[in-house]
Amino acid sequence: MLLMGVERFPTTADPHGEPAPGHTDWPRLPFVPGLMSRLDLAYKRVGYEVLSVAEPDRRAVMLHSDAAVHSSTTRIVHALSHGTPAADLSRSPAAAGQEHVHMVPACATLGTGTDVSQWVRIAHQQAQPTLFVIDLCRAGRSARLSELTRVPDGELNAWVIAATSPDRPAYDGRFSEAVAEVLEQIADHGLDTSPSIRFVRWDRVTRAIQNSLEGLGSSQRIHTTRVDVSQELPELPFFPNPRWRPGTRLEKLHDVVPPVRAFVADLGAEHFMDRVDDHFVGRQSQLHWLAAWLDDDRVGGLRVVTGAPGSGKSALLGALVCSGHEAVIDAAPDIRAYLSAQSPEGVCSPNPLLAAIHSRGRDIDAVMTSIALQWRLPSEPERRWSVADLISEAGTLPAVPALVFDALDEAEDPDDLMKSLLIPLAGAVRPDGRSLVRLLVGTRRWPAGPLLTLAGRDGGLLDLDDVPVEEIRSDLRSHMLRRLSSLPQYIPPEQRPIRTALAETVAEALTEETDRMHEWGPFLVARIFGHVLATQPVPDNVDAAVARGRTVPRSLPDVLELDLDRRPDGKDLRAVLAAVAFAKGDGFPTEAVAAVAPEFAPTPNVAAGCSLARATDQDLLQHVRGLLDAGSFYLRTGVETDGSTLYRLFHQGLADYLQAHPYPLDSATRSEAI
Repeated sequence: MLLMGVERFPTTADPHGEPAPGHTDWPRLPFVPGLMSRLDLAYKRVGYEVLSVAEPDRRAVMLHSDAAVHSSTTRIVHALSHGTPAADLSRSPAAAGQEHVHMVPACATLGTGTDVSQWVRIAHQQAQPTLFVIDLCRAGRSARLSELTRVPDGELNAWVIAATSPDRPAYDGRFSEAVAEVLEQIADHGLDTSPSIRFVRWDRVTRAIQNSLEGLGSSQRIHTTRVDVSQELPELPFFPNPRWRPGTRLEKLHDVVPPVRAFVADLGAEHFMDRVDDHFVGRQSQLHWLAAWLDDDRVGGLRVVTGAPGSGKSALLGALVCSGHEAVIDAAPDIRAYLSAQSPEGVCSPNPLLAAIHSRGRDIDAVMTSIALQWRLPSEPERRWSVADLISEAGTLPAVPALVFDALDEAEDPDDLMKSLLIPLAGAVRPDGRSLVRLLVGTRRWPAGPLLTLAGRDGGLLDLDDVPVEEIRSDLRSHMLRRLSSLPQYIPPEQRPIRTALAETVAEALTEETDRMHEWGPFLVARIFGHVLATQPVPDNVDAAVARGRTVPRSLPDVLELDLDRRPDGKDLRAVLAAVAFAKGDGFPTEAVAAVAPEFAPTPNVAAGCSLARATDQDLLQHVRGLLDAGSFYLRTGVETDGSTLYRLFHQGLADYLQAHPYPLDSATRSEAI
């Protein structure tokens, strides 16, 4: 990148007299050297080689700017000086044109090569995109060139972030100070951009610069290249995301439409290649039954999976979607390969007419639009589907389509969605007399009574709490063995009897109280307890392993509080998780978590070492980032439209508990909660 800045300008006028006609005395800009040093370091921190040119005269400005805009490798030009719209200072700014702004060089001579707007015009003609960061008075003139406003965003190769509007001054280098601050934040945490995105997005950066300016006490409003907000922005290669994880797999997962992507996240798909502990296990007989039914396009009808929170409804449906939905198979083929190796009969065939909806926070319009898109029904842009239209169009498909619909109870209006859409779909028939769709729904019992009754009439109701205890116990044992076998301290051969005894004891303990088991799903409790075991030393012998296994909590509140109590940052982490529990849809961004979490933190106490309630501004954000990383086991992530990471809890049962009990619990309160 090219960085040019001017501090001193020649003085020709008598300090006690008026400037000569056609000449301007430009005052010194004493802040420029310090800002040049800071910007030089900031750009290097985000990965740029910096050509820093201090005090360039007109010839130097012309040569360096021309070389930069014609270069195939220079991505950014940052100019810091006085700015003026007129090359001929004897003329008025209006006569000089509304789209010209010159960088005043150290010699104060304007002309060929100092017109920033001309740099932008030339750069647009080049093959690679260039960004101009312009800290001059009236710099906004370079950001709104009329001939470039008609160019589609995806074809534009000259982009501008200007310090101020076309007719306003810029003050004291505050804009460049804000840019340096944002560059430093990008180097530290990528402005919380998702690891699936290679470059920090344009709107994320420009908004951060404006916020930084306001934080510095400036009233300046930046002017930038205008973008079409109705279209997705192109990927602009100006600000590398330090959190980016190279590889197409994660990027493909985030390209999957959100109602489908949620299945991938709920199954822990992002960890399938790296972590065995999150793998789906068990439920073999249920998988075989449902996979065979989903593959039979001669039949339709309704199947409903229900059970206690944490019984494995979403995991079961997620395994089916990840093995049969073509978009998921394309993004993450390793998931299907793993499921097939575990149980070939429990794997669906790839099906172009399999649609998947995770209805968390979604309304009926969003759900129908997604179903129509996945079934590839004929549609026009912005079409609003009715249930009757959806049923009519689905009847024309060449085969009976399938729809996997999870988390009905977490929809925006579960009752309306059930009565207005799902029950009509379940009862609809095709012109040839067959059922319109094979509809598989996952839900808790309480909001879906009529749907459960309808499914039960035809033998289509699967209650995971009614599965024989021996089968659940066997599946839990397999789950714990997989978890322990992935932990380094349990891998050595001599630890085999230890991990076997521990897994068997945990599975037995979690299934011996049937009523408690149906209140809180044992798989969720076992999963969190496995996370706790990962931080503890291995038991010395089999008897100690059995004793450790008997300590497994029997409920979600118990096991969560056990994990948090053992952590030095547990109280702060609990506050962060409680904040995330209130997130809707795909989740909260980091800023929202930081705004809410201090409410749930304990009263500041130096002795307790609780810093969340005392931290402010950037320190608070940084502390929350660390806590989100520390609590990643409990979190699922999404991507906001500006590329930032969104956080939500990995299970609705966990969100329900923390919403009901967001504040720290003492022993007595905890007993009541549990």
